[in-house]
Amino acid sequence: MKITAIEHILLSVPLAPNKTARWSGGEMQVANASLVRIQTDEGIYGIGDTYSGGWFYPEASGAVIRQFETVLIGCDPRNVALLTRKMTSACKYWGRVGASINAISAIENALWDISGKAAGLPVWKLIGGLANESLSYYASAGLELPQELMEEEMRGYVAAGMPGVKIRVPTNIHQAVDKVAKCRELLGPDINLMVDAVMGSHPAPWDVKTAINFAKAIDEFNISWLEEPCAADDYEGMARVRSAAPMPISGGETLFGATEFGHLMKHASVDIIQPDACTSGGILECMRIAANAQLFGMGVVPHAWGSAATLMANLHWAFAAPNVTLQEYPTWGFSLRDEMLAEPLQFSNGRILPPSAPGLGVQLSDALMDKYRWAGGTGAHVRSA
Repeated sequence: MKITAIEHILLSVPLAPNKTARWSGGEMQVANASLVRIQTDEGIYGIGDTYSGGWFYPEASGAVIRQFETVLIGCDPRNVALLTRKMTSACKYWGRVGASINAISAIENALWDISGKAAGLPVWKLIGGLANESLSYYASAGLELPQELMEEEMRGYVAAGMPGVKIRVPTNIHQAVDKVAKCRELLGPDINLMVDAVMGSHPAPWDVKTAINFAKAIDEFNISWLEEPCAADDYEGMARVRSAAPMPISGGETLFGATEFGHLMKHASVDIIQPDACTSGGILECMRIAANAQLFGMGVVPHAWGSAATLMANLHWAFAAPNVTLQEYPTWGFSLRDEMLAEPLQFSNGRILPPSAPGLGVQLSDALMDKYRWAGGTGAHVRSA
């Protein structure tokens, strides 16, 4: 089997005016997906998602993907580790982190998709088999919505029997505390509540003192973890927050590769790491990162917040990594989470069951591409309000 073509595909999903995706450091009225589709001479194709490429630099992400064509065309796509190493070697001078790693991650995921389809097996069976027979999960949304919609969202989680919920909080610390208090009131005492400050990529992130004050202010609401209370690369600041905070600290969704996660671990910056197969370097790199975390006694909870291609890439390695105990499940209304699935996910007793479709379990039809035709634009807008 040989790779014959690398395609860049952009999709746009308009969001309702009252459901703009808004968080402490940004917002978007249209949710874009920047996908890669790899074609082979046997008619099998693979899909991957650059994730932040769609959010922040959709058209530019295609140019980065095309940089790797010469490395890939004519090669056997099933040699995933070899091709990933060749891509990372090709961009060492200009792209050790950032957009290049997003592109490599998406391509690596697509190569696994092809490999699984060719073998007639889900990807988790190719990377070690099951380490977890099922996974607990949590709903991930809680964006900045009008009060009545936020309350409706929280009540919906209660009605659905959701085992856990993660919310995003505003930059203003007083408003942030009020939101946490209200969400805990609405969810009741039994649902796990995680709080994401989204300071990792915020244009004006909290300083250490503010982060610590916030952590202490929300302690009474039984918080499972506080996520990204400082800038993503403020390893020492995160460590100081972790030392003073009464709840576990998590982070890492915007870090690239085992090297950057190594800084997080060596500084003891967090209790829980959150790699993403579409950002951190791919499925294999996430498994390496998870193995390293075990040496430092850190928990592992994969990040996943985009299309089905992002969710499924992370689910497969989560099922194969023995120290993953929980999976993020995006519930903010992105239709590509479900419409790109080859088969619906199966849930039982508050847990996700292993996917059974070959490859990643995603598909991309002409009808879907026509439905969400690329609308142009530059993606999400950064803000510090």
